[in-house]
Amino acid sequence: MEAICIDDFAIKKRKSYGTLMIDLTDGKVIDPIESREKKDVVSWLSLFPNIEFVSRDGSPTYAAAIREAHPEAHHISDRFHLVKNLTDAITLYLYSVLSGRIIIPLTKEQHAMNLLLTTKSSRRDKILWVKALASQGRTLQEIRSQTRCSFQMIRKYMRMHEEEIPKESVDQRGQEHKKAVQKVIGRAEAVIALREKGYSIRKIADETGYTMKTINNYLASDFNPVHGQYGVQRNGKLAPFRNEVIALRSKGTTYKEIYTSICKKGYTGSEAAIRQFIAKEKRLRSDLKDEETADATEIVERKWLVKLLYKPLDKVKAISSEQVKNVFQKYPVIETLFRLLGEFKGILQSGKKEALHKWISEAESLKLKELVSFLNGMKKDIEAVENACILSYNNGLAERSINKLKTIKRIMYGRNSFELLRNKLLLLEARKFN
Repeated sequence: MEAICIDDFAIKKRKSYGTLMIDLTDGKVIDPIESREKKDVVSWLSLFPNIEFVSRDGSPTYAAAIREAHPEAHHISDRFHLVKNLTDAITLYLYSVLSGRIIIPLTKEQHAMNLLLTTKSSRRDKILWVKALASQGRTLQEIRSQTRCSFQMIRKYMRMHEEEIPKESVDQRGQEHKKAVQKVIGRAEAVIALREKGYSIRKIADETGYTMKTINNYLASDFNPVHGQYGVQRNGKLAPFRNEVIALRSKGTTYKEIYTSICKKGYTGSEAAIRQFIAKEKRLRSDLKDEETADATEIVERKWLVKLLYKPLDKVKAISSEQVKNVFQKYPVIETLFRLLGEFKGILQSGKKEALHKWISEAESLKLKELVSFLNGMKKDIEAVENACILSYNNGLAERSINKLKTIKRIMYGRNSFELLRNKLLLLEARKFN
């Protein structure tokens, strides 16, 4: 046995852990032990003198134990864990610089959808439109051709007094949102006033009871009182029918007819949910941060951008290539991070460890605190990472065997001693390979 992989597993989650060893030649479980402490792992590994290659995750405890037990052995970092740790670091950066809704230039596809949302006028809008045209001296025929209202309806609207005109309706959630925004603006103004008086951040925190992070947010030049998650779509029963509902409503289809239509296609929600959905979509258009450019912008949700770290673009249906391009134009650093992630995956598969050092230098030049920990960990274990680029060994067999061990634990309802668990696992392995 020359090549092995080791990984830890939970005996009792958050309380006790063990370590599993697998032969990378045939995938057979060699032995588990009831510890992951360095001293115990060193003693355990010393029982196997022929070990030359060890695949492992980034655990410094395992790295130190292997060096002590087998100084000449070659360490190999598991590629899955390397990619996962880099992806996690980039995700942290995205969450730190982006709100839940990202405002980008309007794409052609979304522009068409916005037209659909805004073509259906409310009754109040039609009345005011008719009155405005009548005050300009337009004839009934001209008013009819523009508003598409009947002559009878036009005459009725023209005779209406001010108090008879319906008031502009705002749904309950819209009112709650406006109140919340005004409340945040009031807090921010109070913080800014204290700062202008010369108060330090610490003194403002003592005075207001707000955290220092909140105060810094209020004082930031790009502070936005709208909550970052406001307007973010949740997965629900109506989500698959979003575009169809908007298109039908823009054509004047009643909510009852829309409800009947999509129910035939599998919708199981209520008609009221459709009304709330349309009201929300209209409201979000007026709640964009920059009202002057609202007609030229659209909203992309951060969660879809994060999904692109794990899946190719054609597998993430909620975001288009044009939207991704616009996000990258607005945030060039994010484009660089996505490129670096793709290059890192390629380097790990290329067998060219020389490219790794060039990649690390470029990643360090970004000076992002979210990447510092990952890069420092790589440099401390650089030999193992280089071996991951040129050797085919990985921890996939360990993950498979740990899943098998968890299944045995579940079958025994967790009422097993470690010795019984070990014997059951080794017995299954013996039956498999004999």
